[in-house]
Amino acid sequence: MGTRVDHAELVVSPGEFFKISETERIRSSIGLRLSDHSYLPKAEDPRADWVASVAVPAFKTLAHMGVLAPQFCTIGTGAGLDALAAVEILRARTVGFTDLHEDVLAYARENIRSNLLDTDVELIGGAGDLLAPMAGKLSQIDVIYENLPNIPMAGGEDLADGQTSSTFITKRSEEIPGSAEKNLVTLHYLALQQAHPLLRVGGRVLSSIGARIPLSEILALSGAAGYNGSILTYTWKVQSEPTEVVGGYAQWEREGLGPFHFYPVNVLRDAFEGLSPAAAGAQALALEEQLAPFEMSALDALALVEKGERVGHTVAILDSVKIPDWAL
Repeated sequence: MGTRVDHAELVVSPGEFFKISETERIRSSIGLRLSDHSYLPKAEDPRADWVASVAVPAFKTLAHMGVLAPQFCTIGTGAGLDALAAVEILRARTVGFTDLHEDVLAYARENIRSNLLDTDVELIGGAGDLLAPMAGKLSQIDVIYENLPNIPMAGGEDLADGQTSSTFITKRSEEIPGSAEKNLVTLHYLALQQAHPLLRVGGRVLSSIGARIPLSEILALSGAAGYNGSILTYTWKVQSEPTEVVGGYAQWEREGLGPFHFYPVNVLRDAFEGLSPAAAGAQALALEEQLAPFEMSALDALALVEKGERVGHTVAILDSVKIPDWAL
């Protein structure tokens, strides 16, 4: 078994979860402590987990390209697994990490520190909104990674209740492009905006986005925020927390947003069979077209979920590279 859950404790095997047979900079058995607010890693079902199925392949793709991240930052780290993956794969030496809740941040700090073999890693954490906690603490960052929630709360939920903040967001006061609001990618756009002054030229933001909207709309986020954008990796995952997440999207479809796209799990498995996330990223638009006949709206997907069936969605890593001001 690769994991063990004991109340608020979890043990993860990097060999099974990160597909790394021998680690150099992190422990070969990762012990995690979690608060009630911490997003629970899906360590028994990596295909449903964002770090295992999305972040790690993206980090490996960058490393294969020769891109490392001595200065790394993750927004909304949760348990801290994404930071540990960056230390191992991207050779991060300064690690910034944020989360909305103070208790999550405290657990994440301990999770990262206690699982490092390399003691020469500087940890800079901060609790608060998006990248605000990093202001004045980090600069000239090489890679910023984010996997942010998308669904606005429509009432009845409390952002401070359990893992609610991993799925839902509160109403924002900033000016947001209409397309970002309609497509429920507000926080991804704001993260790109806030990241710009913290990145070195040539540094990048990796936005992990459930592609429940067209890839063209995801790519447009980079341009709107002043970056050169491309799809780095493309993959799929089983929808986690399906009742809450699909139900949340269905609710906003009823309000006129979307539509949002889901697919039968077997269709996704067949479409991506034999393709690495990087290879799929290179042909993402063609794959999206291939999947089009099998799209389900959130309302249709919710009907399947309520029957006990599993649904999935595609996931894109939007790679937004900071370009010099003179090139804008």
